[in-house]
Amino acid sequence: NFRGVGRSEGTASLGEKEVRDARAAIASTRTELPQAPLGIVGWSFGGAVAVRAAAEDDTLVGCVAIAPSVQPRPGVSAGLPRADELDLGVPLLIVCGSNDEVTPPEATRDWLEPVEHAELIEMRAANHFFWGRYEQLGSTVAAWLERRAGL
Repeated sequence: NFRGVGRSEGTASLGEKEVRDARAAIASTRTELPQAPLGIVGWSFGGAVAVRAAAEDDTLVGCVAIAPSVQPRPGVSAGLPRADELDLGVPLLIVCGSNDEVTPPEATRDWLEPVEHAELIEMRAANHFFWGRYEQLGSTVAAWLERRAGL
């Protein structure tokens, strides 16, 4: 959980402080598994956090953002800076649902347009939560990360 959610310590922010938490998780994983290829995945608010964290770490094998909150939502998420303002040096996969009512696929496509090394997968008839599509979502993300890691 992000800071302040469930039993997690700290106070939630709009996504900025959570990037520090994601970087700390990356560093901890590198300490525990120094030879393992490492990527980052986030969903919705966490997708925006994952993209921001990946922009600060070119050693990741990739970043997956599932239905990322690309647009700001007052009191919920700061959204993302424009893609051409981020230094995204790692491969990026964004998965969105064609029926996403929280993060419309059009907003995601518009945000992603300037990123040359990105891939967008739009799952037909999926909503923001991918209900009934978890198996397809999981296998799509796992296969993409495995290719990036050379597995």
